[in-house]
Amino acid sequence: MADLSQSLQSQLDAKPLAPLQWQVVVLCWLVNILDGFDLLAISFAAPSIAKTWMLNPQTLGIVFSSGLVGMTVGSLLLGPAADRIGRRPMIILATTVLGLSTLATAAATSVGQLLLLRCITGIAIGALLPSLNTLVAEYTPDRRRNLAISFMHLGYPVGGIAGGFIASQLIPTAGWEALFLVGGLFTLATVPVLLIGLPESLQYLLPKDQPKARAAADRIAIRLGIDLQAARAQPLVISASGFRDVLRGQWLAPSIALWTCFFLGNLTLYFLLNWTPTVLVEAGLSSEKAIRAGMMLNLGGGIGMLTLGYLSARWSMYRMMSGFFVMGGVFIIALGQVTRAVDLLFGLTILAGFFSLGGLIGLYSLAARLYPDASRATGIGLALGAGRFGAILGPYAGGVLISLGWPMGRYFALLALPLIAVAAILWRVRPPSVVAARMTTESAE
Repeated sequence: MADLSQSLQSQLDAKPLAPLQWQVVVLCWLVNILDGFDLLAISFAAPSIAKTWMLNPQTLGIVFSSGLVGMTVGSLLLGPAADRIGRRPMIILATTVLGLSTLATAAATSVGQLLLLRCITGIAIGALLPSLNTLVAEYTPDRRRNLAISFMHLGYPVGGIAGGFIASQLIPTAGWEALFLVGGLFTLATVPVLLIGLPESLQYLLPKDQPKARAAADRIAIRLGIDLQAARAQPLVISASGFRDVLRGQWLAPSIALWTCFFLGNLTLYFLLNWTPTVLVEAGLSSEKAIRAGMMLNLGGGIGMLTLGYLSARWSMYRMMSGFFVMGGVFIIALGQVTRAVDLLFGLTILAGFFSLGGLIGLYSLAARLYPDASRATGIGLALGAGRFGAILGPYAGGVLISLGWPMGRYFALLALPLIAVAAILWRVRPPSVVAARMTTESAE
């Protein structure tokens, strides 16, 4: 017999996308644009801040990592809270905090203030991502889920591209503070839009035996064209919930594999995202061209996300992601060997972003499919938290290696190797039921 979750999913799979489903995906995409803008703004402002405040590379690396420390805290502690308070309240609350902290960053006058505000910004983003990922996954049919999640995460590099463009226009004339002022105001302007247009997920509402939750579920079901009576007639099966069940038994092995992939992938990616503009300036490029290279990195990543999401409906997600990670490592190594040939540099930057960021976004799709409804936000939050440790280490390690005087080609090659490892480990990220079925088949043969 199908359970409640399967009944809902089968009804979603049988229907074309309703306007409400498009609305959820677009709103989550918009919030993720703000995430990318507000988090990556520091990488575009870094050369100006370093020059104004006379910061060395190690201090700058700590500034980069402070936002990622906050993201780790937000993912591990606040991300799983969405399984208790709901995806919608968490998204609205975290977006509000994100806007206020970004706005306040424009007024920072010391490294200590900057570290604190970037940490708060990171906490808000860390709380947002599990809920955004979960809500999109729960509103889309199975056949479109990978593409929908990829599109939602496309907002991140779009935000990075917008940040790079706005930074190139504002910083030379108005200073680095103007970049954070614009980002904070745009983010806060989004909150009323979310209050009006963002619904809660049915998978969260239906198990709640409360009049308000039932009424909200009925309204959403009407807009989706779903028969809730048929869904409610099915049993509610919860195979895991909370931290303890995700961290033990049959869920432990795939969870560890997922955490490792996120850790290694983020280690390389956040080194690349944070340090590329600064490293290229030190290699002799103008600030304008270095910022443009950072934009190219995000542009390539956005194209890679959509490509992987689209092709995953036809080909094996695991095979494609393995290929993406290997090629991402290869192009990052090649990028480290080129500094003066600007056209070649831009081309390699686009390809490095295409494969590395595109492959990493595939991990979000695997995470959304790995865990059941009751523990999806918890499982994704823990995975993202593990990834943030890599995101913290990557920029800091880059700062240390640069301060040691290593040539660019050497540390780019070293920090590309984790992507190669991810290509092998991600094959272990499978639901326990799939692994058990495979073992049964193999034993029967």
